[in-house]
Amino acid sequence: MKAFIKHIGLTFIAIIIASSIFAQDFEFTAATSRTEVATGDRFQIEFAANGKITNFKAPNLSNFRVLSGPNQSTNMSWVNGKTNASYSYSYILMAVKEGEFTIGPAVAAHEGSAYNTNSLKITVSKGANVQQQSNSQSNSKVSQEDVAKDLFIKSSVNKTTAYQGEQLIASYKLYTKVNIAGNELVKNADLNGFWSQEIDMGQTQWSQEVIGGYRWNVATIRKIVLFPQRSGDLEIDPLEMKFIVQRRASGGGNSPFDQFFGRVENVEIPLKSKAIKIKVLPHPTEGKPESFNGAVGQLNMTSNITANKVKANEAINIKIKISGKGNIPLIDNLGIEFPDDFETYDPKINDNFSTTSNGVSGSKEFDYLVIPRHAGTFNIAPIEFSYFDPSTKKYKTLTSEPYTIEVEKGDGSANNVTYSGANKEDVEILGNDIRYIHLKEIKVSSATTSFYNSLLFYILLLSAPLLFVLAFIFRNKIRASQKDVIGNKKKKAGKVASKHLASAKISLTNNQQKEFYENISKAIYGYVSDKLNIALSELSKENITQKLSTIQISEATTKELLDTLELCEMARFAPISVSSQEIYNKAENSINKIEEEAKS
Repeated sequence: MKAFIKHIGLTFIAIIIASSIFAQDFEFTAATSRTEVATGDRFQIEFAANGKITNFKAPNLSNFRVLSGPNQSTNMSWVNGKTNASYSYSYILMAVKEGEFTIGPAVAAHEGSAYNTNSLKITVSKGANVQQQSNSQSNSKVSQEDVAKDLFIKSSVNKTTAYQGEQLIASYKLYTKVNIAGNELVKNADLNGFWSQEIDMGQTQWSQEVIGGYRWNVATIRKIVLFPQRSGDLEIDPLEMKFIVQRRASGGGNSPFDQFFGRVENVEIPLKSKAIKIKVLPHPTEGKPESFNGAVGQLNMTSNITANKVKANEAINIKIKISGKGNIPLIDNLGIEFPDDFETYDPKINDNFSTTSNGVSGSKEFDYLVIPRHAGTFNIAPIEFSYFDPSTKKYKTLTSEPYTIEVEKGDGSANNVTYSGANKEDVEILGNDIRYIHLKEIKVSSATTSFYNSLLFYILLLSAPLLFVLAFIFRNKIRASQKDVIGNKKKKAGKVASKHLASAKISLTNNQQKEFYENISKAIYGYVSDKLNIALSELSKENITQKLSTIQISEATTKELLDTLELCEMARFAPISVSSQEIYNKAENSINKIEEEAKS
């Protein structure tokens, strides 16, 4: 009794500790109520996750007798106004033989990725009821034949003909006239050609049905939402399970109590459902719009933009939300076309859908981050999204409103251009690369004498060739001076970048994140512009990659430089996982590598 209370107390403390941790990362773990048991003892194992899981596959439990499971449960909690859910699968097991056993990891899927739990080690010592277990096992073959006719699994689907992408619901019901002590999943139904989503059944709900004059206890043990991914004749393989059935033993035991009251034994019964055949129709070719990309159901679309008037290099978020009922989880490409001047990133996708006995419904939001690089007026054409409605057997096209974005010139001038604020007009030579010659106005006085016969006329006539030669020499000197400016800028590029990096270091120390990322970007963009002689207004990833390749800079160094630039851009508008110090180190390292590789 003390041991039992101790286990209950430890379990309660573990639950309190676990619920106090607000974990953001997905966790999928295995735990057991006892690690040391005797033969005949019962204990519980649990596989728990702090996020929705599907396609759960239990480990091999053949070294133990499964008395109950898998038992699914969901726990909801509210922390700081946010709803948190945990999901678990549990089993009640009985130890049947001595030794040390390892229960391997369970496997499940979460948001498209597979996860494994930890393993569990169970030590089983000799107990008092080993003989009873061996007697039960010796009679199991006869018992199975007697009991198997009293239970079966019935598989069904809500429709046997459907369109590609149309959701179906497959159900598996257990019919029994005997008591069920436990169950074990042996082989899941193979769903080749289908994308599936498990429906959480919660606690098993029993009802009664009369079949052939007999009253049966009925429970739905599994439900799955299926989306056929190809047309043709598809088949869902049988579901295989084992059930532990309790029945009264036919023979008396050695104990007088057994002979008087009758003894109950557990019998293991393997069951298999029938395969399900489904005819999948292709999408109609007639009336199929160009914007159709496989969406099926009854859907809606909304869109919004954070700003219609911004400065160059300011971020804009454009959100497109698809909602309704259908294969929403499989929608992944909206085909939006942004102006060439906009720098775009892959959209952040927010899934908010639920899976119930009625199917999959909810919404999927695509959050696009775009950055206009130059001033001007830009138009984003209406977004078209088409889907097929199987209830009407017709295509429907949803259209968003068009957006016009006014982009003003960003901060910066010709002598102090920010790393991403250059204009797209004709590129001017910046700074003091060329100093213009200012000529004073020449005043010509009228003369009474004839100019053509004057001494000045003959002097100018004879000096014209000389002036031409002097102009030619002067032009060449200007060109040489320009070349020297470019050469000097190339030589000093590293020193100028070091100054910006020093400013970034100060911003980092003072925890000035915005200034830090701006200085890092200025250091890299300014360095690349001077080193490669590319105007700031013409800087792009393609130009940088091409120019670095021509001066024999390695692909690894080029990638590190461009990755650092992209991290800076993202950090200015959204949180990133890389620390500021790491970005500083990457920027400094990539510039130093280019300097070294350019010299060699």
